[in-house]
Amino acid sequence: MVSFIILNYNTAELTLRCIGSIQKHIQNAPYELVVVDNASRTEDRKKLKEGITGTDIKWVQSKMNVGFGAGNMLGANVAEGDFLCFLNSDIYFTEDCVSILCQYLQEHPEVGCITPQQYNGENKLVPSFNHAPGLRHELLGKKLLERMCPTKYPKRKHTLYTTPFAATQINGCFMLFPTDKFWAIGGFDINIFLYYEEYDVCTRLAQKGWSSVVHPGCRFSHLHEQSTSKNRSATVRELYLSKMYCYRKYHNWLSATIYQWVNVIKLLGKPKKWYILPVIIRGEALSQSLRHRT
Repeated sequence: MVSFIILNYNTAELTLRCIGSIQKHIQNAPYELVVVDNASRTEDRKKLKEGITGTDIKWVQSKMNVGFGAGNMLGANVAEGDFLCFLNSDIYFTEDCVSILCQYLQEHPEVGCITPQQYNGENKLVPSFNHAPGLRHELLGKKLLERMCPTKYPKRKHTLYTTPFAATQINGCFMLFPTDKFWAIGGFDINIFLYYEEYDVCTRLAQKGWSSVVHPGCRFSHLHEQSTSKNRSATVRELYLSKMYCYRKYHNWLSATIYQWVNVIKLLGKPKKWYILPVIIRGEALSQSLRHRT
């Protein structure tokens, strides 16, 4: 059985669309739906509850917005499936991609998580994976790395792959795990409020010897960032907080310090982002994140 875990935060209409697409397209495999409400506004929560009345859905209510990782962990704790499928509320199914993914996981025990090929709301191909953050990435950029080392850094954009392949990290909007492997690594890092959760979880899978795979033989659609805050400056600030936290987590002090100041130097040339400089220069902790401002 597959447990679909959907995190809702003031996105009732999107969440209902996501649920409807699952119910429409996933008909040949047993599944359960787990909806976690991350302390949405009363009217949004009411709309969502009314919209799912009469369906067999597990409801988990958080009394505060605990963020992406911790919110999904609330859902994972009540899920009973052999596979855990974490979905952003702004994605929707266009086919039964899950049966293919589950079969692939069963046939490849070395894989720890998997995602289908991603398309946007206009049915255009968009990247389903990313490269790990690092000094080479910051200094050279993704495009140059992809040209220089295509094996280690496969091309992300405008490329439709034909066979499943491993990536450093797959996108967090759609991640399917064998349940035992998800819990073997401790699930999501609940210290992270938003962003870089996929890098963190895929890194810990890799430490166990399990890969993260993109399966281009099936697909889904993602409306992109409609499930996150519209306060762009606050979310960009949060992105850098999580970015620096995750880099420090997996690198030694010297590497992390160099990485910190490379980011500072890059931002000096971007006046519109100077508001982020204190975050990096002071090495602000996650205690300064949006978790404590919502």
